[in-house]
Amino acid sequence: MKLEIRSLTKYYYHHSIINDFSLTIKSGDIIGITGPNGSGKTTLLKMISGISSFDKGEILINNKKMHPDMVDNRKFVYYVGHVSGFYGRLTAKENLNFLYKIYGCTNFEIEDVLSKIGLDIDNKKLVKFFSQGMLQRLKLAAAELISPRILLLDEPRTSLDQKGLIYLDNLLDEWEKNKTTIIIVSHNKTWLSDTTKRIIKID
Repeated sequence: MKLEIRSLTKYYYHHSIINDFSLTIKSGDIIGITGPNGSGKTTLLKMISGISSFDKGEILINNKKMHPDMVDNRKFVYYVGHVSGFYGRLTAKENLNFLYKIYGCTNFEIEDVLSKIGLDIDNKKLVKFFSQGMLQRLKLAAAELISPRILLLDEPRTSLDQKGLIYLDNLLDEWEKNKTTIIIVSHNKTWLSDTTKRIIKID
């Protein structure tokens, strides 16, 4: 899906976080975003996903306006952020089954998704006992299960070990083949250069 951002502006207590930001991403493109801490990268992704509101400008998905109140457009976008949002007293499989029913997933079986991300051996372990790396894997598994048309990844390599990084790269290859439009926020410029088609720097 094509994503257009036009003159987007966001204020916190009269202080501009994002100011007159514009960007066009073609359907199926993978774009990297980098910049110093506090420059508004996470805020930008949250506005695109519909989690956060904005004060000025427009976000369009296939020429249709995106806004927190517009549920129909939000269903095409999925944000993988710093907070897991999973239920600690459920297993990974139970959490994904919950998402499976909410989103009406049909593309994958939950067991297959857990296997892709290396969590199939921990199918009886409660999420509250997961390490940060395991939680990061589970967030990526959720993105794979939901299969959004636009995927927003905020520091997706965080806490991943070497195997986890391989799983992430494999998923990115699959998402690219499926023409998923992807925005990745990362401080790792070398990895972004190898993974994305272009990099946007926010100051």
